[in-house]
Amino acid sequence: MKSLDEWRMFKQFISSAEQVWTQIATSPRGKVVYTVNGVDYTPLPDKYNTKRKISRIFRRYWGKQLTEAMIRNLRLRMLKGKLCIPYGAVPPFPNTVQSVQVKANCPNQRVVAAIFVGGEKKTRVDYRLIRAGETDAFTIMKRSGREGDVRYRPPAAALKATPKPAPKPVLHPAAKPEAKQAKKKKSKGKKKLLKTP
Repeated sequence: MKSLDEWRMFKQFISSAEQVWTQIATSPRGKVVYTVNGVDYTPLPDKYNTKRKISRIFRRYWGKQLTEAMIRNLRLRMLKGKLCIPYGAVPPFPNTVQSVQVKANCPNQRVVAAIFVGGEKKTRVDYRLIRAGETDAFTIMKRSGREGDVRYRPPAAALKATPKPAPKPVLHPAAKPEAKQAKKKKSKGKKKLLKTP
């Protein structure tokens, strides 16, 4: 009975853990507010408007290093005093846990393999979970397949995956030619920040 309860617990825990990044990335409901170097940004809602708030949510499931990687891969940017995220569609991820299997069972440590389904493919992910004591909650310290998943990519992989900025900032269709000429006279050292009405 105990093993069955643990199996259910890990299945629910991993399912929730895999969805928190998308939960933040898809939270904005407004339109594009700022465009910087060709990238459109929109502010996050108040409940996610600081990195500390986001970190607190991630740390319910993930260890410190994975939490830092997940925040970095959100590509957040502070604009006009608001924490913003790139605007656009978030790619779908296989996030339905079909099955889990405990591969290693050590005191306060588990290695769990999970099979995810989504779309037309199945994905296997291995996790190493650790807890401080028998009454404490588990934390995911390691996850396989990080390089191939934009949510968990380590710094080197994240850097290679960062799209190159557009050569020129996107101007709003209503922008006047005079305004465009005035922007060319600005110092190259200043960021080009446009506000969409």
